[in-house]
Order: sequence, then C-alpha cells, then structure tokens
Amino acid sequence: MGLYLSMIALWIIGIFKRHYWLMATVANVLFMSGLGFGRLISLVLDGTPSLKFIIGMLLEFLLAAWGIYNLKIYRRLKSKV
Repeated sequence: MGLYLSMIALWIIGIFKRHYWLMATVANVLFMSGLGFGRLISLVLDGTPSLKFIIGMLLEFLLAAWGIYNLKIYRRLKSKV
C-alpha cells in the first residue's frame, strides 16, 4: 500500500511542479504498464477473469498509452525549443 501512496504523491507533485512532470509521467507509464502486463499474464495463466478485472487491465493500458503519448508530445515540443 505504501508503494501506491508514494506513486500517487509523485504524480501529484508532478502536476503542480513542472520540474517533476517528466519523472512523474515516466513513473506513471512504468507503473501502469507493469500492472497491466501483470494482469495480462494472470489472464493467460489463470483463464478468463471477471469483467471488473478486464476493465481494470484495459484502463491500466489506456493510462500507460496516454502517458507515452504525452511523453512524445513533450519530446516534440522540447526539440523545437
């Protein structure tokens, strides 16, 4: 539980302090994709789970993809400066 709370704290700091945004976004991508792939492995090994499990996995992959998208935009904007 402490890991989740510390990740949330990092994400909130990244929202309000521009200096921490990149670190918070990379951490978000790693965290959400890790959870999503863990659920995917569980789905393959354990069989079809409940609908809530599948929705959670899809949302985790969606948040990871959104973070990757934001990182690409950041890199594009930074290269123009």
